[in-house]
Amino acid sequence: MMNITRLKNKMMKKYSVLLIGLLFCSITGSAQYQKATVEQQKEIVSKITQALSNMNTMQCDFTQVKELTFIGDKATSEGKMFYKKTNKLRWEYTAPVRYAFSTDGKNLWTSAGGKTTAVPANQRKLLDGMNKVMISGVTGTGLADSPDFDTEIFVGSDDYKIILTPKKKEVKDLYSSIQLYVNKQNNRTRSVELVEKKGDKTTIELKNIQVNKTINDEIFSL
Repeated sequence: MMNITRLKNKMMKKYSVLLIGLLFCSITGSAQYQKATVEQQKEIVSKITQALSNMNTMQCDFTQVKELTFIGDKATSEGKMFYKKTNKLRWEYTAPVRYAFSTDGKNLWTSAGGKTTAVPANQRKLLDGMNKVMISGVTGTGLADSPDFDTEIFVGSDDYKIILTPKKKEVKDLYSSIQLYVNKQNNRTRSVELVEKKGDKTTIELKNIQVNKTINDEIFSL
């Protein structure tokens, strides 16, 4: 009987240690990002805005992973991104299929299967919203007093986590939030998470980033 009691006590101690360990992991995991104070937020926005003001062009490779919650699957794509001030953007998928979306700041085009199509005016509202999402995502524009997004900023050990919540219907109908992860060292976005209303999530990792390298305007007109 004594041995059984001792065994039970021993098991309870092990269970308690395990429970405390799990609780500690949970606490430290949730504390990875702390919400920025008002003063911190002003400082962070100022740093990112300054970095953006010095950036005339940006180009990079990217890996995109879309998590499909309904079927529990992931789809991975790769491509290249080109950005130039005055809202010029080219988002080009190279694998597994080739597809491109591009704007010169006024007109919008899509390209698939070797065919380029200008987006007609009556279909532009949604794509304009998508364009704002992508430009805000890769550059960090619209962090303060934006008519398009509400902003929350969190501070981590190596980066800032910025949550943009769409205000306008055409974007709200698609995304519940756009989450940016901004490198503290250079105040530039390293990855973007697009969280859809239906629960799917797209994560875009930016790689081989080059800033202020010459980009010809022709690249944005497909």
